[in-house]
Amino acid sequence: MQINGIDHLEFYVTDLDRSVEIFRDGYGFQPLAASTPLEDSLTGHRSVLLRHGAARVVVTAATRPDSEVAAFVAEHGDCVRNIALRVDDVPAACARATAGGAVLVAAPLTRDGVTTATVAGAETLRHTFLSGTGADTSPLPGFSPLRNVPPAAGLIEEIDHVAICLPGSTLTRTEDFYRRTLGLRRTFVETIEVGDQTMESLVLQGGAGDSVTFTLVAPDCEEGQLVDFLRACGGGGVQHVAFRSDDIVGAVRATGAHGVDFLSTPATYYDQLPTRLGCSSEDAAVLAGLGILGDRDHWGDLLQIFTRSPFPNRAVFFELIERRDARTFGTANIRALYEAAERLRTSGLVPAGTGSE
Repeated sequence: MQINGIDHLEFYVTDLDRSVEIFRDGYGFQPLAASTPLEDSLTGHRSVLLRHGAARVVVTAATRPDSEVAAFVAEHGDCVRNIALRVDDVPAACARATAGGAVLVAAPLTRDGVTTATVAGAETLRHTFLSGTGADTSPLPGFSPLRNVPPAAGLIEEIDHVAICLPGSTLTRTEDFYRRTLGLRRTFVETIEVGDQTMESLVLQGGAGDSVTFTLVAPDCEEGQLVDFLRACGGGGVQHVAFRSDDIVGAVRATGAHGVDFLSTPATYYDQLPTRLGCSSEDAAVLAGLGILGDRDHWGDLLQIFTRSPFPNRAVFFELIERRDARTFGTANIRALYEAAERLRTSGLVPAGTGSE
């Protein structure tokens, strides 16, 4: 059994139309398909599938107060519910996951040419295994294509990684769970200290070409942005989603012009950027003007920027990232993000957690 990548992320949301607008108008996603009226009546919720490059997201909202979606949103707010994975053999993936300790939610089923099965993941998450679909225009079971779909803006290539915030002291347990159920392995570990706050993080990767990356983070303190996130989400879950771009400067300019709100970085951060990246002062000035962070690892350079959460509970947020051969996440950037988010939190502008890698 092989995982071939993240097929899509499914968000359970309060307001379907507003959530579609966030992805369509802010980030340039194409709405590709929507659940059929028959499907909506059976499930008590409505969903829309959107795509930008190889990144696909589904937004789902309740149509009945007695639906599973309504109950989840009432408890957790707008959150990622499902990290769906493309696999070559759904029954084998399901068997491995359940043998590793995952709870079966939906047994393998083939419908509309797509085979699926779903298991419970860490904390509030689920994972659906799919075969017979891809990161293109392929609809999902129970969906019908939308007409007159405008082209995507071409700013996003794929989902780079998903950051999952967990309660303190649960990183090792969650790592072991994903090693047993999905075959992921640890590739990076770090502890960040900012004032009296401590954040533990580790990166898990796996699948074909390491196409699946989960960044696990957890607080080792009593208060702070990660603790705020756990409160806002009502438990652990996806803290942020990173979209990879080949032109982060163009992506930030375009998304910013469409209302995406980014975290700010102090001007002093950029004083040493030309030395750290080996770039010109003119290029550093462009990055500084847009608030883009820059760092370097053993393999190359990394540029990234983080947004404020656009959702009502102010929990999940997004990242734009450009990898110039870099494979990791930039230690200086992690600290800069944490400090920027903490400034927002203590200012009272962001009532819930807007955390870090």
